[in-house]
Amino acid sequence: MITVNDTTITESEILAEVPNHEQDANPRLAAGQELVLRELIRQRGSELGFNDDGHEPLLASVLGHDVRTPQADEASCRRYYDQHPDEFREGDLVEVWHVLFQATSGLDVQKLRSRANLHLAELHRKGVGHFAQYAREYSNCPSGAQGGSLGELTRGEMVPEFEKAVFAMPAHTLAGELVETRFGFHIVRTGRKVEGHVLPFETVRDKLAAWLEESSYRRAVHQYLQQLVGAARIDGIPMQGSDSPLVQ
Repeated sequence: MITVNDTTITESEILAEVPNHEQDANPRLAAGQELVLRELIRQRGSELGFNDDGHEPLLASVLGHDVRTPQADEASCRRYYDQHPDEFREGDLVEVWHVLFQATSGLDVQKLRSRANLHLAELHRKGVGHFAQYAREYSNCPSGAQGGSLGELTRGEMVPEFEKAVFAMPAHTLAGELVETRFGFHIVRTGRKVEGHVLPFETVRDKLAAWLEESSYRRAVHQYLQQLVGAARIDGIPMQGSDSPLVQ
């Protein structure tokens, strides 16, 4: 049982919410936290005199009243554009091969890294002519059957850490160190590269402004929920106030 400012959230309510959080590490905890946040929004809506017409309309009304964020002006857009030029590139292309040593639950990550580094050192001694053989023999990616080939990739097609690494490499190069991503450790080599160009500021300004405003709003909602949690009397569950679909 959970209490939120003397309002009770029952075990049956928590269990009914659990199926919506099956992807979380602890579905019951996530369900309880979600219900706490919803109850805090309901209570705040009541304080403001809003009709409880359902969670989504009430959430929109409460956030519309309590959360304010500034518009992204020309200067803030220009500053972000100048500081992150790679985010506005178009036409970059790189041919990539990799050998993936996949990190799975229960696996010793240090041993996996050591094994991947051992094979990387072997490839540097033997030469990239052996890369396809190593991919077929050791890679945990389906691309191993094609010698590790991922084809020609453009920006936005890869996870950020992998993209950053491969676009920083020269053409026709075997990486000197492993690339680490959420999937595990990668031995990477590049082939042909095509250099694109940075889109003009005027071309991206409107979309950039919208993105900056949305990012600012999400941060503000995140902080607002934390404030609601911090000001409330909550018993029966630990609360973060931030990891909820309310802020998605």
